Amino acid sequence: MAVAADVGELRRLARRRTPRMVFDYVDGAAEGERSMARAVRAFDRVEFAPHVLRDVAEAPTSVEVLGRRVAMPVVLAPTGFTRMMHRGGERAVARAAERAGVPYTLSTMGTTTAGDVAAAAPGGWNWFQLYVVRDRARNLERLALAEAAGMDVLVVTVDVPVAGRGCGTCGTA
Repeated sequence: MAVAADVGELRRLARRRTPRMVFDYVDGAAEGERSMARAVRAFDRVEFAPHVLRDVAEAPTSVEVLGRRVAMPVVLAPTGFTRMMHRGGERAVARAAERAGVPYTLSTMGTTTAGDVAAAAPGGWNWFQLYVVRDRARNLERLALAEAAGMDVLVVTVDVPVAGRGCGTCGTA
């Protein structure tokens, strides 16, 4: 990673070192990838306006999120099938979030239980993301497990009313 000067170089390195199925899952998007292309164009329009010759000895990054102080305005987002990318999976991400002092969000499509995430990062602020499915009992069961694990923030995903092609496992409604 030290040789990569930008995200494009990181992507090229990942393509060379990662099994194709894993790379395609992480790098790709649904259907014609139009939403991803729009997001990339939006980020391309962002320009940083550096302010030089200023005192940055004190540059606090902590903020309050939902009444709780976190180290910086960052939440590690839910990612399905995380162990496909790294053997430590969600536990490793939760521990990294705990060390950084930011929240971690476990995905409904995670490869680790809420209880295992909480055990891996007991001092972290672990959230739970729910894909609402037609089976209400299944939704309630997932929520109960997350609550029992101490996850006190619920992130509800509402942008997937119909699963994209190739997403037969997510069972979204």
